[in-house]
Amino acid sequence: MLRESLVRLRHAVAGWSLRARLLSGFAVLLLLTLTADGISLLSQRHAQRAMNDFLNGDNRIAELTADARAELLRARRSEKDFLLRVREYGWEEARARYATLLQDQLAGLGRAMAEVRSLTRDPAVAAEAADVHNAAQQYEKGFLLVVELYGRLGRRDAGLEGRMLQSAQALEALLQDSPAPLPMLLLQLRRAEKNFILLHTRIPADRFEALASQLQAAMAQAALAPAQRQELLRLAGDYQRSFADYVAVEAAIDEACQRYLAAAHTVEPLLDRLALRAAAADQATHTMLDDLGRATQWAVAASALVALLLGTAVVLRVGRGIDRALRACMHFAGRVAAGDLQARLPVQDRSELGSMAASLNRMADALQKAQADQAEQAAELRRVNRTLRVLSQCNETLVRATDEAELVQLICRHVVEMGGYRLAWVGEARHDPRRSIAPLALAGVDKDYVDGLALSWDDAAQRHGIAGAAVRDARVLLVRDIAADATLAPWHGAARERGLASCIALPLRARAGVLGVLCIYAQEVDAFDAQEIKVLTELADDLAYGIASLREAAERQRVQRQLEHQAAFDTLTGLANRVTLHARLQQSMADARRQDKRVAVMLLDLDRFKLVNDTLGHHSGDQLLCSVARRLQGSVRECDTVARLGSDEFVVLLKDIRSAADAAGVAAALLKEIAEPQVLDGCELRPAASIGVSLFPDDAQELAALLRNADTAMGHAKAAGGHRFHFFAPEMNQRVAARLALEADLRRALERGELLVHYQPQVSLRGGEVVGAEALVRWHHPRRGMVSPADFIPLAEETGLIDALGEWVLREVCRQQRQWLDQGLNVPQVGVNLSARQFRHPDLVGLVAQSLREQRLRPSLLGLEITESAAMHDVESAIATVTRLRSLGVGLSLDDFGTGYSSLSHLKRFPLDHLKIDRSFVSDLGTDPDSAAICNAVVGLAHSLGLRVVAEGVETESQMLFLRRQRCDELQGYLFSRPLPAADYAALLACGRRLPLPPAEGAALQAVA
Repeated sequence: MLRESLVRLRHAVAGWSLRARLLSGFAVLLLLTLTADGISLLSQRHAQRAMNDFLNGDNRIAELTADARAELLRARRSEKDFLLRVREYGWEEARARYATLLQDQLAGLGRAMAEVRSLTRDPAVAAEAADVHNAAQQYEKGFLLVVELYGRLGRRDAGLEGRMLQSAQALEALLQDSPAPLPMLLLQLRRAEKNFILLHTRIPADRFEALASQLQAAMAQAALAPAQRQELLRLAGDYQRSFADYVAVEAAIDEACQRYLAAAHTVEPLLDRLALRAAAADQATHTMLDDLGRATQWAVAASALVALLLGTAVVLRVGRGIDRALRACMHFAGRVAAGDLQARLPVQDRSELGSMAASLNRMADALQKAQADQAEQAAELRRVNRTLRVLSQCNETLVRATDEAELVQLICRHVVEMGGYRLAWVGEARHDPRRSIAPLALAGVDKDYVDGLALSWDDAAQRHGIAGAAVRDARVLLVRDIAADATLAPWHGAARERGLASCIALPLRARAGVLGVLCIYAQEVDAFDAQEIKVLTELADDLAYGIASLREAAERQRVQRQLEHQAAFDTLTGLANRVTLHARLQQSMADARRQDKRVAVMLLDLDRFKLVNDTLGHHSGDQLLCSVARRLQGSVRECDTVARLGSDEFVVLLKDIRSAADAAGVAAALLKEIAEPQVLDGCELRPAASIGVSLFPDDAQELAALLRNADTAMGHAKAAGGHRFHFFAPEMNQRVAARLALEADLRRALERGELLVHYQPQVSLRGGEVVGAEALVRWHHPRRGMVSPADFIPLAEETGLIDALGEWVLREVCRQQRQWLDQGLNVPQVGVNLSARQFRHPDLVGLVAQSLREQRLRPSLLGLEITESAAMHDVESAIATVTRLRSLGVGLSLDDFGTGYSSLSHLKRFPLDHLKIDRSFVSDLGTDPDSAAICNAVVGLAHSLGLRVVAEGVETESQMLFLRRQRCDELQGYLFSRPLPAADYAALLACGRRLPLPPAEGAALQAVA
């Protein structure tokens, strides 16, 4: 009803004349002024009395807030005293002293907050006082919970800590005479318990749980009486449960402390806020009272003057409004006459002047519409002509283009310069994980805008923009007003700054799909009509066809260049290949003949490259080859040639050298450069190489001979230990011939029965008796006599004869043991060495089983010795092979231990019987402390894994005595016997020969054992 009345009044006033409006407004103004003066005088006295009462309440609230803060501080001090003294005084006394005191102090705080709530009239102050009281109660409740939890922990004679101590002491009493690992594990368990009580961290707790499980497992497996084992397991379980309860209580204490501290930290800022609120209210009340008194006096005195001034102002304002309206009409008429059809008059009311202004505005609207229609028709014609010119120029560019980047840049430039557009850019639709649109070319406004778009055509629509959507949907997209399009909201600001009002995205469609997008921006809204869009679409299709054609031509050229490069250069390293090397070497030899100079051919082979491939993988090997190629190229002149023949073989061709000394300097520099450390897959390597040098025309006149002589020299450098260079000498060919002759003799030796097996005894360091032997192959050559194994064993491994040689030794040992058994001898186990190649043979287990079956031999009489490097070549495969051999029942030994790369995690997985300490450590026992320490560590490690230890190469009594003191089980070496023929070894077994041992040390050792 009231709203309808107001509406009727407003319509009635709108029809009044200007004079009637003026008089009624002046009367209303005087009435309002007098009414306001009377109200202010009456309300001043009531406000003064209410403010005085409110001020008294705020002073009391401030005092109560200060008292509450003091009680909180005393409670916090009692809390800290309890936490500091609980272990010193004990739980009962600490609780009696401090917990009760804290409760009384917090109760005083609660009484203060209750009085604040009764005094205040402000709901916010009452709510804050209630929050303080609630937080204090949470603080008190949390602290009392911590007090009770400390009571559960107890001390060494009570609570959980006392229970743990009782369980540990009971375990110590029962484990006094138990096997060695159990007391040690219990000691580590006690240490983990103490570390947790001191540190209160998770690591000692986890350590305790792991050790407790290990202790229980060790108890279950130890040689104990059933009753004792049951009692120990029960005590260990009680100990573990007590510790778990202790950890849980500690965690509960930490959690409860965090809760009550959070509550305590909540109380302090709430009290500060109450105090600040009370002080501010006090100050504000005094200030308000003073201001109110002064304002009331001024209001009464000034109200009459204000009313007079306002009335005068109303009269003047109405007069100026009439004058302003007349002047505006005159100015409007002048602008329209001058051709400015944008001019409009403001229509402020429905008076006579307002009606006149509305009529004039309608007239201007009609004139403007007629003018706009004419301008639009002319602009449409200009746009079509402009777009056709752009299409014509772009087609000419497409016909002449030979480069894609130049093409797209020229197209963008033509669109902007000839088409009059604000911006044009071409983006490529990439198939990367983000499916990004990468700008290829642009013309117009700055490049930062296009780079900042960061568009994509993936599934995330918010990153598409108009370009991404056009690529994804393969259709033309038009935005008539960028500022009004919601999909382009992220780019509204940047477009507005650069004057971009509308845009169009044209996909570049080819047979292979959408290649990208052509985006064109205009500075006018709705700048693209249907005819213009049709022409621009044709332009985009032509551009897509041109780009696809250029890319096909570029791909054909790239493939052709790649084929030409692959025919002349190595695909991995990029170095010259064999074909290119031969051509350059022929040319260099021809130049050297004419100029009477020398040419040096260096054939370089990496040392131990196969080990890199086998251990780190072929990927790391390829990285090493590429690194060596770069270092070689960086170490020679530009006129020299570096080539790769294959695998790890490189050739360096030095032109125009004066003497062999020049080649020697280069070879030394190459070795130094190659030996620089290099990191491959986290492993630091120091590569090494062997170099053979052959000079033209000194060493050969023909290309093939020159390379062959360099290869021969390289082989001698590698045989001399590697990481060095050798020049070719004629006698090298003689040594090669001798090596080939030795290889042929070795092949015939297997057929003619020239090989023998000798047996080196292994004796016990406890009783001195023979407990085994190692079978060692020997070669009795009909002309050379006895050939050293150091000469023919490496040759056999290199040529692959080691497989046949190893099989013959295995069968011969089984045959010989069968013969000894038939003669009635008590034969111990004989160990046969397996080469790395033989160990990896797929039918090794079948060969061993067949050899045992053929001689009806017990598997325990045969031992197989595997080198550490062979076992660690492929750990998982080696473990599977060793496990299958173990299933046959043969003995297994790890030979040359300490010289390979084994780790404990791998070693413990092999089902072995013996570890054999390499002779290189035993020979230096008297002079090298490190060798002694290594031997001691190996013995301890083997015994911890349940393995027996055999020391090889023992030649002196001092070495034997040291090994006995370290509890080594067996020895093998010249101190007792050199390797013996089968008949001599049988005689040794028959006579029962023993190793003399000092009686005192022997008795002591037996007692320890």
